[in-house]
This record gives sequence, C-alpha cells and structure tokens, in this order.
Amino acid sequence: MADPPAVHAGTRPAVPPPAREVAVRTHRAARPAHRSRPADHRPPRRDGRLLPCHGHRPARPRPPPADRPVRRPPARRHRSRRPARSPLPLPDVGGRRAGARDGVLLRGDPGADPALGRSERTGAHVVTTPARLATYLHEDPLPDPDAPAGRSVYGARVTVDAFWPALLRHGAPGHYYVFHDRATAARSRLRDVRTRPGIDLTVADFAELVRDFAGRPFRVWHDSDGDLATAVKLRGRRAARRYPITATPHVLSYPELAHEWALRLLLADTAPCDAVICTSESARRAARNLLDAVAANLRTHHGADLGYRGRFDVVPLGVDTEALRPGGREAARTALGVPADACVLLWLGRFAFDDKADLLPLVTTFRRLVADEQEHELLLLLAGGGPPQWGRTLRDWAARLGVADRVRVVEPVRPADRHTFYAAADIFVSPVDNVQETFGITVIEAMACGLPQVVSDWDGYRDSVVHGDTGFLVPTYWSPTGDEALARQGLHDSGDLPEHLLLAQSTVVDPEALHDALRTLIQDADLRARMAAASRRRALARYSWARVIRAHEELWDELTAVADRLPEAGPRRADHTTIDHKAVFAHYPSRTLDGCTVVTVTSYGAAALSGEFPLPAYVTAVGALRLALLRTALSVAARKGPLALGRLAELVGEHTEEPAARVTDHLFWLLKQAMLRPRDD
Repeated sequence: MADPPAVHAGTRPAVPPPAREVAVRTHRAARPAHRSRPADHRPPRRDGRLLPCHGHRPARPRPPPADRPVRRPPARRHRSRRPARSPLPLPDVGGRRAGARDGVLLRGDPGADPALGRSERTGAHVVTTPARLATYLHEDPLPDPDAPAGRSVYGARVTVDAFWPALLRHGAPGHYYVFHDRATAARSRLRDVRTRPGIDLTVADFAELVRDFAGRPFRVWHDSDGDLATAVKLRGRRAARRYPITATPHVLSYPELAHEWALRLLLADTAPCDAVICTSESARRAARNLLDAVAANLRTHHGADLGYRGRFDVVPLGVDTEALRPGGREAARTALGVPADACVLLWLGRFAFDDKADLLPLVTTFRRLVADEQEHELLLLLAGGGPPQWGRTLRDWAARLGVADRVRVVEPVRPADRHTFYAAADIFVSPVDNVQETFGITVIEAMACGLPQVVSDWDGYRDSVVHGDTGFLVPTYWSPTGDEALARQGLHDSGDLPEHLLLAQSTVVDPEALHDALRTLIQDADLRARMAAASRRRALARYSWARVIRAHEELWDELTAVADRLPEAGPRRADHTTIDHKAVFAHYPSRTLDGCTVVTVTSYGAAALSGEFPLPAYVTAVGALRLALLRTALSVAARKGPLALGRLAELVGEHTEEPAARVTDHLFWLLKQAMLRPRDD
C-alpha cells in the first residue's frame, strides 16, 4: 500500500531538482537572566584532552594510548571570568586531536569517512562539499527525561526541540550542521541521537561560521523558531550567492512582534526563494495579515512602500507517532488513580488564561454534564502547569460549583509523562480562545493516541480536526473591534499581556455547542471508537515526523530551483506600528456578532444575578474586567431584554459612563460565561 502524500501547501516540480543542502537554526524561547552551570562542569585543561579556556590554541598534542584512559580532574567550581568549555574528550580528526577552532563530528554511519579538509585562511576544519542540513541551538534539544517538570511547558518549545532529532532520524543521508555557541556542549547532548544510516553530523561554534562562511557551504538555511530576518542578514553579510531561507514562526500575536518580527521582515532583503513556513492555514492568513497591516501603516504614516518578497507555505508540526500511540489504558489509570469505569475528559496544556485558554467555562459546562449524565461516572482531568494562581482558580471554581470530586487538577506535568494522561482519557477537550495559539500540538498528540477531540473552531485546530470524523469543532465568536485591547497594548505591561487577556475574555467558545458535543461522545461509546480510529489514521498520514520532514525537504527542493533563477537585489529600510488583533485574526472565530445581534439572559445568568450562583469574575483581580460593570450589564439585560447588542451597550454606557469598547468587552464576557446568549432569530 502506497504511503500517503507528504503534507505541503504548494506545487511540486515534475522532476525533483538535484539533492540540496540545508542549514537549520533554532532559538531558545526565552533566555533566563542567569544560566546555571551543569552539575558535572569541570574546568578546562591545557594538555590537549579538553578544549582550552580563553580561546588560546595549545600546541598539537599526541593522542593518548588506546589502553590508557583520559584522566579528568575532580569536579570543582570553575572560577574563570570567561565561559568554560565542556570537559568532554576531543575526537580524533584527520589523525590528530581537535582544537578550539574545530567542529565536532558525530557520525550516523560509523563506516563513512567525513569529508573534512583544512581552510588555508583560518586553519579550521571544514566540510569540502556542501552540507545537507544544519541548526543553530541555544538550548538542549534533548532535555533530561528525569529532570523535574517546569511550571509552564510551551508546545512550540516541545516541537522545536523535537525537530532536530527528527531530522537525524528521517532526513535524507548526507552531511548536517549544528551551529552552537558552545560546540562541545551541543555534542554531549546530541551524541546519543539515533540517526539514519548515512547521516554525518558536524557540531561547530557559530563564530566559526561567521569567520569562515565560505569554508562551510550549504544550499538552504532553515530557522525552526521563525527568525527569517536574522538569517537574511547573515546571507547579506557573508554569502557570495543568494540561497533559499525558510523559517517557522510559532507565535504571531505578541505586540512586540510588529517590530521584532514583521518590521524586520519588511526591512530585510527577502527574495522569492525565501519562505515563512506556517504551521496551519490560519497561521498563514494571520502572518499575511500582520505583515500587510504593518506595511499599510508604514505607507500611510511614513510614506515607506515596503513589502515582503518571499512566500508563505504551510507545513504542519509533527509528533512522534511511535511513542504516542493507543494503548496502556489500564496501566495509565492505575498510575493516575483514575477509576477503571470512569468516562474521562482530558485537557492537557498550559494553565494560562492570558495567553492560552480560559478553562472556567469548561468547568461550568462539565457541571451541567454531571447533572445531565448521572448514569455515567464522569471525571474532568485538567493536566498541565503554569502560574500557580491559575491552578488554584480552577480548583476553587470546581469547589464552588460542587464538582470538586469530579475535577482533578494535576500540575506540573513533565513532557515525558504526556502519554500516560492520553492513555487514561476517553475524550480530549481544548476550548482554546487566545490569539497566541497558531497550531495546537496537543490536539495532534491526542490524535496519535487515538482520542476523539472536542476543540474550539479556532486557529490551526481547523486544519487538524475533521469535524464529525476525528472529533467536533465548537463554534467561536467575538465582537468586530478590539479598541479596549488596542488602548492597553504595549503600555508598561511588564509582560502581563493585558491585551491578550482582554481579547480572550471577550472571545466566546459557544457553551451550548461545547456541552452538546461532549454529551454526544459521552453517550456513544461506538462513536468514540470510530473517531479514535480515524484520529490515529490521520495522525499517521499527516503528522508523523517522517511525513513532516519529507514535506520540508520537498519545499526546500522547490525553493532551491527558484533561487537558481533569481537575480540579486538590495536591502530596504522602514518603520512600523501596533497589531490590530481583530483585523489580523478576523478569520479565527466562526462568526462576528455585530450590534444588531439580539441577546437575552440565560437561566444561569438570572441565577447569578439573584445571588444563587457566584459571578466567576476572577479576572477582575488583574484589571481586565470590572465587577460592578458586569453586574450592571447583566441587570440591564435582565430588565430591558431581549435587546440588540448595540442597544444594550448604549443603555449600560448611560448607566455607567464607561466607554463603548469596554462595555462591549464585558457583554461578550457574559456571553462567554453563558450568562447571556444570542437569540437564533
């Protein structure tokens, strides 16, 4: 049976071009202020067995006899003011011990001879034929599986870290580069990677590439963390020819990206052989919208006519479908203490209401399901991590709704333990409501493990989930403008993302549709089984690393052919402004509710107004909402409704003297929490 085609949004040449070589770069998501030294750190020695400190090159030593082990000094604190090199023994390269300026060779095929030569200009070891692939690593792509879990695990970080090992397992045979600030540190992390036969890996200090760019040739540069502009700058400064550059961004919504990503991309000397690789069709539209919006502002306010000259292509993220697969249910439930006959709904991801998902509406919906489905033993498993206050908020809200015994909050969760939670669950649920999301890696992890998905009709989820086949997409909606969020954007927020919180709190994941989709799957075990099988098939066909790496290689081949036909061009300069999320992400919600939409108070809203149920206004503590305004809005809607949203906003504004944008955000929060609902007519 033929393999399914690789996933790549773009045409292919009928005859593949000659084998190309690729350089790949990845970045750390956020550098900590202080970097601790590894526990096994030892000071450098100058006897040739360890890389020298302070960049001095020792006399060439003879290698120690094979029967005499290399001696290492006992561990002690290094007190040099300059960074110490790794204490690992150096490999033999060309019959001698490597020095400070050498790349470190790792081989997937022990029988292959590395094509290493000498650079007459620098004396460094170089690859005499172009490499196929490389990456720039700021942090460990293979973290210690026994390391304690962090508070927050970003899906983008997980996939960026997995990208390089996947390339070594599934990439085409040839030579691959890793550029690193400290080559020996990268070597120690990557030496145990299981590689495909015929793959050679050279790990070298990035400074060596800058010093001797021509001595380390490659045909394509790829940045797996989205920094296309820096790669273009490297090409402009060092390259004698124009080669393709690709980069995969994972976040497009942070306000600083208008400057740090979009503006830099507009200013960069990009070309038709360059591509922003988007992880979903929604991410591609958002990237285009963002660049177009910044370019339009530059034209209007600065008279600068700038434009991105590269492409936007779609290649999804991948998952390890060998490690993440169906099975192990009994052992997983035993390990987690989950009843064997319970129907388990699973959320797995960060707890971050400001830039991930507000889970309180999910807990509220779950309370209704417990009341409606008394013949089923239901359990909502909320697993992940994040700022401690969000986990406490979830537990407190479950207790106030009387379902604390049915809602289990587990934090933090190590990435290595994800499979245990998937194996223990029956349904995966992810009501994401935040523009920070572009893809959603946990959805395809759940697919790979054979779980049906109930997710918001939002961002990349639309590409991943096939409605009615692998799961259900829950409709979403928001208001036409985001003036209140725009007013807060970038004003001494100290990373609190107030605009993301405001936008999320006025983004509605339809509570009734969420309830109905979950209830359908709870009641129908046969449907769950059919969707589980369809999910596994889809994960294998579209999201296995073998398919995803193949899609990258096909795109690189196509861009290489484009580059060969291009003339040279010069760089450009410009300025930028802010992001209008409601314009850039206008396609995310299922629909936009305008001022003519008629809304009415629900029974839950009436009960909350009377004091029978509390208002879950936890976000008032961080200034996103005002409790008095919420109560006034609900009271006016109850007394005057049903009313069109525009008229209701006017009446509430008259009572409170609040600006219309703020009133609208509060009304949509009431819709979000199922206290108001839009009338079908």
